[in-house]
Amino acid sequence: MQSKTVNNVRVGRFELLMDAGFGAQKAGDILIRAFARMGKYVFIEPMIPAEISPPPRSRPALSGVIIRVAEFDLENIGNNTDVILASHEIVLDRRLDDEEHNPSCRVLLDMGDKDLPTAEYDLAIKRVKDSGLQFFPFEVVPEAQALVKSLAGKARNMYYIGMLACIYNAPEEFVINEIKLTFGTKLKEDVFKKNIDLFHLGYQFAKDNVPFAYEIKNASGKNGHEKILIDGNSALSMGIIESGIKLVSGYPITPASSILHTLAKVFPSFGGNVHQAEDEISAIGTAIGSYYAGVPALTCTSGPGLSLKQEFIGYATAAEIPIIIIDVQRSGPSTGMPTKTEQSDLLSVIYGSHGDSAKIVFGVYDIIDCFYAPILARYLAEKLRLPVFIMSDFQTANSYKVLDKPQICEMEDSNKIPDFILEHFGLARLPDHIEMVRTEQAVPGTPGKMRRITGLNTDESGKVNYFSKASQRSHAVRNEKVHCVQRVLGKPELFGGREEGDILIVGWGSAKGAVEEAVSYCQNQGMAVGGMCLRFVNPLPPMLKEIFSRFKKVVTVELAYGDPYKQPPLAMILRAETLVDVQAIISRVTGRPITPRSIETKVKELFHAGVK
Repeated sequence: MQSKTVNNVRVGRFELLMDAGFGAQKAGDILIRAFARMGKYVFIEPMIPAEISPPPRSRPALSGVIIRVAEFDLENIGNNTDVILASHEIVLDRRLDDEEHNPSCRVLLDMGDKDLPTAEYDLAIKRVKDSGLQFFPFEVVPEAQALVKSLAGKARNMYYIGMLACIYNAPEEFVINEIKLTFGTKLKEDVFKKNIDLFHLGYQFAKDNVPFAYEIKNASGKNGHEKILIDGNSALSMGIIESGIKLVSGYPITPASSILHTLAKVFPSFGGNVHQAEDEISAIGTAIGSYYAGVPALTCTSGPGLSLKQEFIGYATAAEIPIIIIDVQRSGPSTGMPTKTEQSDLLSVIYGSHGDSAKIVFGVYDIIDCFYAPILARYLAEKLRLPVFIMSDFQTANSYKVLDKPQICEMEDSNKIPDFILEHFGLARLPDHIEMVRTEQAVPGTPGKMRRITGLNTDESGKVNYFSKASQRSHAVRNEKVHCVQRVLGKPELFGGREEGDILIVGWGSAKGAVEEAVSYCQNQGMAVGGMCLRFVNPLPPMLKEIFSRFKKVVTVELAYGDPYKQPPLAMILRAETLVDVQAIISRVTGRPITPRSIETKVKELFHAGVK
């Protein structure tokens, strides 16, 4: 082998591509845990096929992971890939369609299937070389092939883990420890040993045959806090426990299901119950009934389930029963692309129920927001007796991140929500007294109290009332609850500290990491660009119009469809709220996350065209 080139970098990104069912996601989990224990920051995005058991060696079978590793904190998956390791030519060809590789990307392709009648390696290799990428073909060593064969064709991912660990200079003991934690008690001793042998063989093969490697320093400037590695849905699950919610009622739906899976294992130990309902309507009905009886409850879903829940959401608004809904967004409409990310539910969440249905809607920026969001949602739901939505998405739900261990509060009484939670989300405490449509809000069974529950319009006493004044009052009272929240919302953070300039980039929810990084790129090049990302989208912060007025142009980036004739949801809402000519520069529905470079590119196009 020629001498090995070691690339010293602050951040790197690589991909492992395999067929579904052969362990690419598990390999990614093992690698990021090893990197995290080494003291590096990581961010991972799984590539999961929507089909159940797609046929191997087919384009729909692509399953893999994108892993970003750095010596500094990461808020997004980054821009482009430096190294791709593909188990065969079909998954490689499919992934190249997404055009997310660096111009100098190094492609490692397993040539083990090259003699199959259906193989099209020559076409894939030509595509790699025509794209100017560096190509490194390899074959699994015979000893490893024999081990894979003895394991019924499985565990090739262990060989690939070894190769990638060597390429990214992860000591073998760190990775082996994570393999033990993952499989040690689940596999027979001889099977486990074969997996470890495969890892060693892959590591040694890369050491002897791959002519490049990457060196990324461990994180600098440690703050002394204990670190954890956690994904978005797990953080939501732990936050649900922390918030004092005692019932989670749901129906399995991608990508929200893992919230139910996680809680099913641990919730009973904290006095909680997970109810798997027969359908989405029953799930939210159970949660509303629980809250009516005085037991804090929540339901979680994704787009198709949200559609089914809409009538009950309106009912909870009218009946003044608190309810919390987690919407983990995915690509739509209808079944759409269940394992792809999107932000297209905004309008259906805010305006979905018929009539004027008041509700609170806020999105999570990142994993730490996922942990604290249920605590804030319970406070708002119980204080306002309105539906409160926590908006996440596939990308956030399935991305792992290294972060400081969150501050624990173990909330029992929502009125005693800690100040740091409110400060984290940028709002002050609500007034002690907030008017309700019905004066009596007692929990059933309270001696001497009777509370009438109905979706019909009522007066203050709870009696059904169809008179015009009673209807007008009910609408005004419900909307005043939302206005109470708007009045305590603080000014959103302006990234880079720029308060005025040529262009302001606005995103919401999980777009935060990409927007912040893009603003940094632009400001470092001398562009008068600012940025902000919204958590609260209903209500919106009251000072947006004033902020927007200090920039020549305000633009949005969002994972929702828009074109010259149709504004995407966030742009539409901001235009209506501020009367500013907000335009979307990114409004795509490819199922892929927004990247900082894509925002930077669009901003440069605006400058070249002349900012107006």
